[in-house]
Amino acid sequence: MADFYPLKVKEKHLLTPESVAISFEIPDELKEKFRFTPGQFVMLEKEINGDKLRRYYSIFSDVDNADIQLGIKLKGQDGFADFALRQLKVGDVLQVSAPMDDVPFQLDAAYKKNYLAITIGSGITPFYSIIQSIIKHRLDSRMVLVYGNHTPKLTMFYKELQDLQSKYPQNLKVYFVFSESTKGDYKNRIDEDILEDILRKEKQNFDAVYMIGPDDLKKKAAKVLLEHSFNSDILHYRVYS
Repeated sequence: MADFYPLKVKEKHLLTPESVAISFEIPDELKEKFRFTPGQFVMLEKEINGDKLRRYYSIFSDVDNADIQLGIKLKGQDGFADFALRQLKVGDVLQVSAPMDDVPFQLDAAYKKNYLAITIGSGITPFYSIIQSIIKHRLDSRMVLVYGNHTPKLTMFYKELQDLQSKYPQNLKVYFVFSESTKGDYKNRIDEDILEDILRKEKQNFDAVYMIGPDDLKKKAAKVLLEHSFNSDILHYRVYS
């Protein structure tokens, strides 16, 4: 069972019309406990309308940031996300677990690595932390990111990701996939044909593949990757509903 700590909301701002970024102030006595690595997440707990709700959210900040920053997006009838977007205020206190992970993401300055990341919506948050770490610490690694959303306006970190891949093409390539816009690299939901086309364009081996999203995305991506002789040992999944 995770241990929770009361943390005060330090900042809050909209990322898109349906997603919000919040950061927590970490007291000096908890800084070591809340030290995190790229790709980790925390659990938030809040009683809302008499129900104690718990949700997992990934950290999107760079590891050198002393604060914990989370991106929260509305998905269906989620009372916690609705509360965070519309009611949560700077100065409010939430119960927050120490950072944890299910699939540790290792960044090693001694090795050049090629990573493939596939996600949709708020699944970008751990990858955004990883990308910042690769670039800021000048690691000789590269991430190819396949990122699905409805439109650019509803895409978390859309402008930031565009800027980063423009400035650091040796570290980042983003394929934007929009289901309701022609302004990306593909107009559709992420499917087998899109993944096949990206693998043909990249023409490289990947040291690890990370997929974050619903189960149907995992199944589609895994099918293509296994057909392309990817070793199942390098395929890592984080599934959310």
